[in-house]
Amino acid sequence: MKKLYCYIFILFAVFSLQNTSYSQSFSKEKINYIDNLLKSSYPQKDPGISVLISENGVPVFKKGYGMSDLKTGSKTDPENVYAIGSMTKQFTAAGILILANEGKLKLEDDIKKYLPDYNSHGKTITVENCLTHSSGIPSFTEIKDFDKLYQKKSSRDDVLKFFQDEELLFNPGTDFSYSNSAYFLLGIIIENVSGMSYEDFIQKNIFDKAGMKHSYFGDWDKKFSKFATGYEPSEKESYVKASYFDWSWPFSAGNIISSTGDLLLWNNALVSEKLIPVSLLKKAWSPYILADGVNSNYGYGWNVTHLGNNSYTIVRHGGAINGFLSDGIYIPEKKIFIAALSNNSGKSPDAVMNKMLLKILDISDEEPAAINLDKSTFDEYTGAFEVNRNGARLLKNFSDDKQYRFVMNGGDSLIMSRTGGSKFGLFPYEKDKFFVKNSGKRFEFIRNNEGNITALKVFDYPVTFGPADVCLKVNVEIPSERKEITLTPEAMKIFEGEYELQPGFILKFFVEDGKLYIQPTGQEKLIMHPETDNKFFLKEVDAQAEFIRDSDGTVNKLIFTQGRKFECKRIK
Repeated sequence: MKKLYCYIFILFAVFSLQNTSYSQSFSKEKINYIDNLLKSSYPQKDPGISVLISENGVPVFKKGYGMSDLKTGSKTDPENVYAIGSMTKQFTAAGILILANEGKLKLEDDIKKYLPDYNSHGKTITVENCLTHSSGIPSFTEIKDFDKLYQKKSSRDDVLKFFQDEELLFNPGTDFSYSNSAYFLLGIIIENVSGMSYEDFIQKNIFDKAGMKHSYFGDWDKKFSKFATGYEPSEKESYVKASYFDWSWPFSAGNIISSTGDLLLWNNALVSEKLIPVSLLKKAWSPYILADGVNSNYGYGWNVTHLGNNSYTIVRHGGAINGFLSDGIYIPEKKIFIAALSNNSGKSPDAVMNKMLLKILDISDEEPAAINLDKSTFDEYTGAFEVNRNGARLLKNFSDDKQYRFVMNGGDSLIMSRTGGSKFGLFPYEKDKFFVKNSGKRFEFIRNNEGNITALKVFDYPVTFGPADVCLKVNVEIPSERKEITLTPEAMKIFEGEYELQPGFILKFFVEDGKLYIQPTGQEKLIMHPETDNKFFLKEVDAQAEFIRDSDGTVNKLIFTQGRKFECKRIK
């Protein structure tokens, strides 16, 4: 949430391997590969990561890298505890399933049975719809002004009032859009049905039963043993302490603090039926199929996909909250569990987790072999394709502006760009299937019965979070290259300053060597090229800045556009 919508955008092992036992799945060569991968990704001087890998419920790899606290110089301990963000959702889902198993609620029940005053806009929204992100309820974290409220303590009713009157994104059960709001509601349902606070219910029915002694609920007034300090990138220093937020907002969508060891105990308790019967766990770990037959790749609190020609089920969920990133994977066929918890929000663990996953399963992580494509066929792929979802959320959850993927004939190759993004090459690996080098993105052009291209399917390898994005081909003109004009350094000086895009995220503009530069929080500076006397653009990505002059000629705000428009006030 603190990052600009921007496509501009080793480690020192501080503990020895613990409880290491090599097996067929974990040879010494694989262990060394994983260790070296993590060392090269999280340097000793940076905020770090704790990683645990288990087989048959027993750790085979457990290690920490980097720093848990830059101020004190504390190195990362594999037993450090971290805010796990949206990994909390699986605990909330399990809480609902525990109540269902006890006969205290049904998954097909209308949520108004337990939330009678909730505004469901005349639609039937079931408990299962909330579990599977098929409710249509907009995620409150993407609603306008959320960033202004996130630091304020709010009651359950305050949060409900913030999002419940927002129109549904779709009729329940017909589509998928990741919703923190829906999981917030599930937490309240747990409270209303059980007669206990959410925290007490999860503590009694999950933490205690699983033996999780190092798992807690977010509270800045409490001191948790071995709690890592969360960090985010900064333009002035490499990293700064993460910006403040109030724990009343994440609640049952993201307020748990835990360790990799406790997450293993959690997974072990699930598969051993300590918490819920296997029949319910199987439902939670099966992808929900939407009304039109589309696979959502999501069950109840977990993303669920298949890999290796469907040989392996990948049960996975990550989390992100100020200063912390997390990821957890379970492979039922191999009984292998992987947990990664990081206090560095500037470096997602997804990439290293994907490499580890493929290595463990003996699946090559090499990119597809590009095939030759007859250049005479390039034009049939060109055009504009309307973006439907981003980051598993429907675009309309957070923007009224349409976005497109533009496919162009580059002469020697196909070129793609996205609204707000940079240009890159598309490389064919099968008929109508393309990939982007050094990326897990995959693109498949869809044809109708007449053989004409009508849509573009976009997904990620090896794991797609939520449904693939099917972008329909539309009659929209591909943008032409912007033309740069010349402005004097003196004419651009008036735009110098710092403009707040959102709390904690600043766009700094300054003139240097006769050019106007932009430097977003935690990112490199880039040249802004003048298009008019107050409009500038970036060449690296599709982004523009329009400075707004007051009646006296001073500049106190700008409109920054990158996929969506942001009104930024000048603060310095």
